[in-house]
Amino acid sequence: MVMLSSVASAKTAATTVNGNASVKTTSQRLANNTVRVTEATTETNAAFVRCNFKVSIYSCDGVLLGSAVYTDYASSAGGCANFFAAMHDWVANN
Repeated sequence: MVMLSSVASAKTAATTVNGNASVKTTSQRLANNTVRVTEATTETNAAFVRCNFKVSIYSCDGVLLGSAVYTDYASSAGGCANFFAAMHDWVANN
């Protein structure tokens, strides 16, 4: 995988979707590719929140080269923070 920590500039956007979900997307330019990381939290029911972490890699001309989605569940949206931090560390070190 690519080193996210070596990137100097990044763009971040956060949105709320349908009142029970929020999405944060970060795009980072690496040499000739762009890595886009999307963190999404969605309330599944009264007890759990679904945490989705998606990594997508695009070529310099915008063609999707590959992507992967990792999912975890937490008791609150704040509980997704640890999962997202661990996934960012994993991506940065692979």
